[in-house]
Amino acid sequence: MEHSRNEKIKDKNFWKVWFKVVHTSYIPHSHIVHQILNQLDYNVRDLKILEIGAGTGRDSWLLAKYGAQAFALDYATTRTIREKFHSDNLPLICVQADGENLPFKDKFFDLVFSQGLIEHFRNPEKLIREQIRVLKNGGYLVIDAPQTYSLYNIYKTALIRLDNWPIVWERSYSVRDMKKIGKKYNLKLLKLSGWDVWPLFLRNMHKTKIGGRNALPKKIRQLIEMQWRKFENTKPAAYIAMNITAVFQKVETQQ
Repeated sequence: MEHSRNEKIKDKNFWKVWFKVVHTSYIPHSHIVHQILNQLDYNVRDLKILEIGAGTGRDSWLLAKYGAQAFALDYATTRTIREKFHSDNLPLICVQADGENLPFKDKFFDLVFSQGLIEHFRNPEKLIREQIRVLKNGGYLVIDAPQTYSLYNIYKTALIRLDNWPIVWERSYSVRDMKKIGKKYNLKLLKLSGWDVWPLFLRNMHKTKIGGRNALPKKIRQLIEMQWRKFENTKPAAYIAMNITAVFQKVETQQ
């Protein structure tokens, strides 16, 4: 089942307001950016990287600061991205387009990624095939989505069934789902990882303050943060964290 034209217009208007008024954070998703940089040995200068469903453009902006030729593509928020980053003089290119109809030639990008996008498509077939089409042979595809077996998904599913979900329709993805994507589209699954927890306050409990002072000593807080970051970078995190991140590679023989 695909989105109708009216559904797409409704979703587009929602995201315009969401990223302009509600979700205004410009702090990059550090885990996802790290996965990208790590896959490219932290050498992204002059590489062409496309983010689909860029939202505020914060992840593309950080990759542009590392020297990548970053393309922040969104069908609703490019104006918001330009307003925030137009004066930074970075190789960040804003493109307003539909992710199912990318305005780029075949095999143009070294890496394509998305965060919080695929779960909003009831049938992501065309979305995925378009990403593969514009990706060079040997290039990387990074897909990040909510994890199926997390407390967040239980909460979300309950609200959706009660018709009380405040965001546009979405689903979640498991490790099995990511493996299926790799097999179906002839992509090599290189790595699985996960990040964050829900409820979100649990993630920062070690930073709790009592009477204006940190409850835990600085060294202990740093140790907890370091161990959590290490855990997020492992495959087990892909099974239980709030979000799952998959890194695929387009094989050389793919047409």
